[in-house]
Amino acid sequence: MRWVILFTLAAAVGAVAGIDIAVMVCDAQADWSEAMAYFAGEPRFDSVSFYDCRYSTPSPQEFSKHDVVIAGGSLLYGDRELFGDRLADYVDQGGGVMVESGGIIYDLYRGEGIGGRWHSDGYSPYPCDDFEYDVGFLDLTIDEPGHGIFEGAVGMWDVYRRAYVYSYQLRPEAVELAHYEMYQQSNLGGVAINAAQTVVAANFQAHDDHWWTGDGYLIMANAACWLAAHSEVREMSWGEIKAQFE
Repeated sequence: MRWVILFTLAAAVGAVAGIDIAVMVCDAQADWSEAMAYFAGEPRFDSVSFYDCRYSTPSPQEFSKHDVVIAGGSLLYGDRELFGDRLADYVDQGGGVMVESGGIIYDLYRGEGIGGRWHSDGYSPYPCDDFEYDVGFLDLTIDEPGHGIFEGAVGMWDVYRRAYVYSYQLRPEAVELAHYEMYQQSNLGGVAINAAQTVVAANFQAHDDHWWTGDGYLIMANAACWLAAHSEVREMSWGEIKAQFE
């Protein structure tokens, strides 16, 4: 994890290093070329790593290399239960997670979504056991434009194939910052933060076959930076501080 130096010397160590993110999804890297190109050009990111999790699950050591994990995808995790356990462990150890729509859903029969403790212990702000894909083209309404997750973002339009939650609700104390609304009746979710401020859920697809226009990748990058700022802080010894400059 990224270490934040905590000490009170007037001449404190200068700028905090950039953010290391991992895209851990159930898709081939070629299907995320647009997103990866955007993230590679994001000056706030020091590194962007891609993990195709259709056939193998990253080890705990691989998780721990990164400040923030982006999860989701359009296919099936090779072992969604093991991936969910490790993703939950990663959060418990101070990591931040952003899930796009493929990481919000959980389908018992088709095998889609993330299982394990991630699902059973309710890490995502959106519970989603009962869903189908909505086929409408809707706009994302940003309810909290002043929040850091939407810094510089204007909006998203014509968003298609989100995870449509039948029994829609937020988990207790989760906060929704943006939403979709259809026919003035059904709230379909949007962008939300869990109560612990360790997980951001963004209910749109991010791989190359997405249907939307607007600031989806900027919202994801902002969410990663916001999560990194809330990640676990631990003190460094003076020897560790000096080692950074040797």
